[in-house]
Amino acid sequence: MEAENRRNTRAAFRLTAVLLAAGLAAAGAVYYNQKKELTAIESHIAELESANADLQKELELETGTLAEKEAAAEELNNAETALADTKAGYYETCRQLEDEILAGTNPNKIAYLTFDDGPYERTTGRYLDILKDRNVLATFFQLGRPSEKLDALYRRAYDEGHTIANHTYSHQIRNGIYRGVSYFINDVIKNREFIQDKLGYTTNILRFPGGSSTARSLKPAIIEELRELGYGWVDWNAATGDGVEIMSPQEYRDNVLKKTGGRSVLVVLMHDYSENTLAALPEIIDGLRAQGYTLLPLFYESAMINK
Repeated sequence: MEAENRRNTRAAFRLTAVLLAAGLAAAGAVYYNQKKELTAIESHIAELESANADLQKELELETGTLAEKEAAAEELNNAETALADTKAGYYETCRQLEDEILAGTNPNKIAYLTFDDGPYERTTGRYLDILKDRNVLATFFQLGRPSEKLDALYRRAYDEGHTIANHTYSHQIRNGIYRGVSYFINDVIKNREFIQDKLGYTTNILRFPGGSSTARSLKPAIIEELRELGYGWVDWNAATGDGVEIMSPQEYRDNVLKKTGGRSVLVVLMHDYSENTLAALPEIIDGLRAQGYTLLPLFYESAMINK
């Protein structure tokens, strides 16, 4: 009996040891898994903290960038205001000179060089090069030409100080803008909005495609509508003739220089698609100056603008 009791006691001890070992193993496994999960959580927290730090840096950079952009925008607005004031002062001086010349109290003369139908990728930039090289500001009667390749030419002509004017969007003379007053005015408005979108500038001078006589009986009603839109309009009293027929550069030059007629104020019609006018332009500029003409860009207050 005593021997049996000892066996039972040893068995109980062994069972207890087994159970204790199993419990410890299980506890160890739980602890290991919990520690593993804790390590993963701590790692995730570290990642979140790192990401948060990166976001903070990005936010600081963005805040700095935004401040820089706001400062740049304010500087640009100030520059545009100063430029507008400078232009207004310049045009006022031009107006006073023109008034004196037309009144006969100033012996000088004025020539307004104007270019119709552009811009053109192939030629307009070269016209601008010549004008810049000879320190001439002119007037460009532009059409609506939606092309990324031409965007820089719209912008360049404006940024270099030339007057940008409206020549309708389509220039469609036959079966187009002269079918009725609304057709013409809608085309003018379309081009005004097109140029406004390109340059942030609203045109206020217009030239009728083909000249105002092309409007025939529609002309009085169109002019009345143009006044309502704040537009003045202008034809010309001198021209190279490049819109009529192809001639040599020398003939285009002579059509201007030999036909000024001694007029005190010229409005010269040219087209910036013409290679031969381009070739003649330097001599036209030099020849007009030699005849005593000051070359100016058109402006709304000019007496040459019909209002």
